[in-house]
Amino acid sequence: MHAASYSQVVVIGAGPAGLGVSLGLASKGISVIIIELQEKLGSVRRGETIRADKHMEEILGQGFFDRITIKKVNKRRYFSHTGKCHVDRTIKNPNIIFAWPDLIQEIAAQAERIGVRVLTGVGVKTLLGGCGRAQGVIVEMNGGEAEYLAHTVFSCGGCNDPASQYIKQERTGIDMPVAKRLVRGYTGPEDRLEYHFHHRPSGLVVGTMFPRGGGEAEFILLDTSSGKDTPLTFDKFSRHHPQFSRLLEGTQTYYELQTRIPLGGMLYPFSPWPGLVMAGDVLGHVQARGGSGIRTSFLIGHAAGILAADVIHSGGWSQDKMKRFEHLMRTHPHVRSLRLHNLIYSNLRSRIFGFIDTAEEMDKKWNILKVALR
Repeated sequence: MHAASYSQVVVIGAGPAGLGVSLGLASKGISVIIIELQEKLGSVRRGETIRADKHMEEILGQGFFDRITIKKVNKRRYFSHTGKCHVDRTIKNPNIIFAWPDLIQEIAAQAERIGVRVLTGVGVKTLLGGCGRAQGVIVEMNGGEAEYLAHTVFSCGGCNDPASQYIKQERTGIDMPVAKRLVRGYTGPEDRLEYHFHHRPSGLVVGTMFPRGGGEAEFILLDTSSGKDTPLTFDKFSRHHPQFSRLLEGTQTYYELQTRIPLGGMLYPFSPWPGLVMAGDVLGHVQARGGSGIRTSFLIGHAAGILAADVIHSGGWSQDKMKRFEHLMRTHPHVRSLRLHNLIYSNLRSRIFGFIDTAEEMDKKWNILKVALR
C-alpha cells in the first residue's frame, strides 16, 4: 500500500456529473481530486448530441457550445416498426452534434484552471469506510494500491460505480442496454435525426441515426424492454428495418461501444452515508431527449457540489445536515425539472406505447402515438 494522499473531496469519474460536481465544489474553495479509470479523458464515448442550455453556459462561459459544435440539426423523423408510417418534427432549440472527447476535455480544462486535480488511468477498488461513514477510496495504480483520504466522496462513476457496489445499491429495472457505433462513408440524410421503433412484447427498441457531417454518422440502439429478450445487435435490427439498414450500407465502423444507461427512473438518496454523495448515472440523472442527459447530469452534479461545499464548510455530515442536503437536492429546480420530464415524457410515452401488441397495431394507432413524439 502506497502512502495515503488527502483532499477535502474525492470524485469518482470524470464524466459530465463528476466534472459538474468538481466545478461546483472548487468554485467554493474546496480542494478536489477526480479519479478517472480511463487513461485519456473522454476516450469512452457516450452520446454525442446536446442542446444549448443557458444554465450550462453560465457555468462554462459564453461560447462554450460554439466551441464544441460540429453541426446543428433541428429536424427529426420518427418511423413506426414497419416503416410505413412516419412523422416529422422541427424543434426550436436544435441538437448540437459534437465529439465526446472535446466536450469532456473542454470542461476538465476549466476545472483544472480553478484547482481541480484530475488523475487518469487510476481505478477505484473500493470505498474506505469506518464508523458508518465514507472516509476516502482505495485505488489501484502502478501495480499496487493507494489510499486517497477525503472528508467527502462523490460517487459519479456511472452504472458500475464502485461506491454503488460497495453500498449494495439496488438497480433492478434501472439500467438498459445501449449499443453505439460511429461510422464513416455515410451518404444518408444530413438534415435530420432519425428514430426507428422496433416493437417487442417486453418493450421498445429504438434505433437512431445522428448525422455528423463529412460523411460520418452516429448510430445507437437503445433497448427499453424488460430484459426478457436478448438485446438486438445492429445486424439483427437492420434485418427487421430496411430503411435503417440502408443508412448503414457502405459505411465503415471506426468506434463501437456496448454499455448501459439508467433510463428506468431516478434513485435516492443523494447521500446514503455520511461523507458519501452520489450524482449522475449512478442515480439515474438521465433525460432521454436528444442529448439532454448530459445537461441534467452536469447541472445536478454542479448543484450537488455547491450544496456539499456548504456542508463541508459548516463542519461536516451530521444527520441534520444530511437531511437538509437531501431536502435541498430533491427540491432543486434541476432535479424537479428532470422528475417532471420523466413523468410527462418518459412515463407517459412508455404507457402509450405499452398498449401496442404488434408492429401492425403500431401503424393503426400511429395518429395517436405520434402525438407523444417530440
